[in-house]
Amino acid sequence: MNIHHLFLVGRATKDAETLKTKADKIFSKFSVAVNEYKGKDIEEKVYYYDVLVFGNTAAKAKEHIKKGDAIIVQGRPEANAYIPKDGKEPKAKITVLAESWKVLK
Repeated sequence: MNIHHLFLVGRATKDAETLKTKADKIFSKFSVAVNEYKGKDIEEKVYYYDVLVFGNTAAKAKEHIKKGDAIIVQGRPEANAYIPKDGKEPKAKITVLAESWKVLK
């Protein structure tokens, strides 16, 4: 059995936006920042994840997810490599294809 799953608890870095695919399917997109605290003498590190929500809850994400909200996201991570417009060093980012999400109020 193989499992490829990610569970995040962090804060939304911007309001969720709703978009359409080329096939006219609705999805929502937002990003989450997760802080990692390592101790008193070690600087904290922040990880950023893009999140895509498909299906029935995609439209609800735009209504409920606002910048600064604490949020839980569960889903499948997908790594993407790219070369920035400045043409310098290649970079990578992780996008989470959310299976579920919840705003913590």
